[in-house]
Amino acid sequence: MTSFASLSSANPPSFSFANATPETVRQDAKEIKEQFIKAINNIKQCSSSTNKSEGDNAFGKLSLALGKASQASARITLPSMVHGDADVRAASHAAKDDFKNMFDAALSDKELYKSLLDNNNGDYGKNNSDHGDEDTRFQQNIIRTLRRNGCGLGSKSDQATVQMKRQQIEDACTAFCAAINEHDGCLLFTDEELDGMDDLDRFSVDETTGKRRLGLKAPDTMPVLKFAKNPNTRKKVLEALSKKCQEENTPRFLEVLKLRDACAKLLGYDSHAQYMCETKMVRTPEKAEEFLLELVDAYEPKRKRELELLLDMKKKDIGDAAEGSVSLDPWDIAYYTRMYKSESAGVDEAAIRQYFPLDHVKSQIISIYEELLGLKFERVLDAEVWNEDVECYAVHAASSGDVLGHFYLDIFPRKGKYSHQCVYPLRPSYKAGKERVLPACVNIGNLTPSREGKPSLLMFREVETFFHEFGHVCHCVLTNSQHSLHSWAWSAVPWPGGVEQDFLEVPSMMLENFVWRPEVLRRLSKHVSNGSRLPESTIEALSKSRFLMTGYGKSKYLAMSLYDLKVHSGPGPYEFQGKEYDAVSLYNTLIEKYSGIAPMPDSFAAASWFHLLMGYDAGYYGYIYSETFAADLFSKFSELSNDDKSVIDLDLGMKYRDKILSPCATVDGGAMLVDFLGREPSKDAFLSHI
Repeated sequence: MTSFASLSSANPPSFSFANATPETVRQDAKEIKEQFIKAINNIKQCSSSTNKSEGDNAFGKLSLALGKASQASARITLPSMVHGDADVRAASHAAKDDFKNMFDAALSDKELYKSLLDNNNGDYGKNNSDHGDEDTRFQQNIIRTLRRNGCGLGSKSDQATVQMKRQQIEDACTAFCAAINEHDGCLLFTDEELDGMDDLDRFSVDETTGKRRLGLKAPDTMPVLKFAKNPNTRKKVLEALSKKCQEENTPRFLEVLKLRDACAKLLGYDSHAQYMCETKMVRTPEKAEEFLLELVDAYEPKRKRELELLLDMKKKDIGDAAEGSVSLDPWDIAYYTRMYKSESAGVDEAAIRQYFPLDHVKSQIISIYEELLGLKFERVLDAEVWNEDVECYAVHAASSGDVLGHFYLDIFPRKGKYSHQCVYPLRPSYKAGKERVLPACVNIGNLTPSREGKPSLLMFREVETFFHEFGHVCHCVLTNSQHSLHSWAWSAVPWPGGVEQDFLEVPSMMLENFVWRPEVLRRLSKHVSNGSRLPESTIEALSKSRFLMTGYGKSKYLAMSLYDLKVHSGPGPYEFQGKEYDAVSLYNTLIEKYSGIAPMPDSFAAASWFHLLMGYDAGYYGYIYSETFAADLFSKFSELSNDDKSVIDLDLGMKYRDKILSPCATVDGGAMLVDFLGREPSKDAFLSHI
């Protein structure tokens, strides 16, 4: 049991889980909750005397309680994402829900609200000149959160109803995500049906049928959709993906929409979208929709032109085998996009995989980030970890050698493990007495693993993803906040914290730009057999291919983002172009309208879409919103090339570290952008690539 009293950040957190059982998870969670509730009750009993020191101040006590509880709960909630035992994962999921409800209850407590106001007297944050501004920001954010959680409501029954409905939402979201993670369905194919694949041995053989077993996670499905020549094979894969968890998750999805709308109305908002956007950079759902529709118009000519090119490729590919008119099907997009890039841009995705063995890619990504941000990463060989594949690293400032934080890499798929890519915070940055607790996190990935003695060879999309996620790692471990509320976090964790959600991706998306630069591609590539780099012609072609054939993918993403805002605008039915739709039919209608390709018949792909039930509700737009700012930030690094300088520039990298990464949520995202750029941000750099 990790109690409040025993927390330390001098060493990496211990996460062996060797003795974890459902019962120990429940018991440890119970003890953490009891300690947190006791701390909150003590705060509510604070005297309103103005002579108290900062350590006795109600806000100071609350900050410490939040930091300790956040840190302690990480050990209990991480198993829900990574543990090998289904019962332990289930207990951890339940504990995560309990912790979320615990934090929500504390930050909805009217007695706490009154105690904080009584103890405030406008003075908090003025006693310490070193971080007074952050203290004031903490106070303002806490009061705002309490008000948004109903402490300003006149009716106690209304607030109780909100809390009850939020618990129902949390339960449904947990069940929704668990269904996706626990899904272990597979498809069986003969070798002939998988013709076009370069490495069939990646798929295990089913003992009963002798066919290859294809799981429904990205390392298996992505290569098949891109390389399998048989359209029926691709169709079966896409159909299975599009209908994954549909039966059990569709009712959960629809119920959550209703509950969210009801909560927003009780809290005095027109919609859940309005409630969610209020605390983001965009501020209103109307501005978010306006932003998205502007990009829809910008991408439409590119989308139409590129889909025509793909259709021409399909016609040439099938030739005399065509019966009647030929049209593009949804399972054709990835296949012919890959083919077009290979034939027109000289990018053969299958061939270039040989140049991206995981071990080399990992070592070079680590090295590049070290050089750019003035860091040194040291492997901690004796760290206690939860799986033999997991690695732990200490992060040092290169100049002083000081330890800044820790991170873990858990980058291969396992049964029951979180099936997407993410960085999960394990310890927030916060002040505990005279010491600052150092941040820690884990990169949870699902990259292509090695099989039967063959090394892991990454598709370039996986290289890009790894580089991107490592940007989140650095954002987390470089956070220098005095309050856990301002430390790096996102909605996957139950505790409050983090930057505005539509700024969350900005830092890592900026860093992701580096992976496409020729000088970086030279470093990342190393042929698995002979150690050679990618040929210069291939590097040039790959670099130039970045924005090639992106019209469909971006347009589909924009459709999904507009859908997110629409279904969180009210209870439905939803009006679109003069017709009314329910939430299921609206999804497929918007996808077809804005992407130009109809989804799989009778499918509802949102039933396996993590984001809207994992904290990105009325916020999915944030990815491309962040991408516009990221392009603007990277333009400062691109300018170095004009003077024949390397983009891996320590001086500019340190400026980025100090002004964008380290502040985390101690400063508004917009203010950080202006501070780094020296001007107001612009969309011009992003729009120039459409």
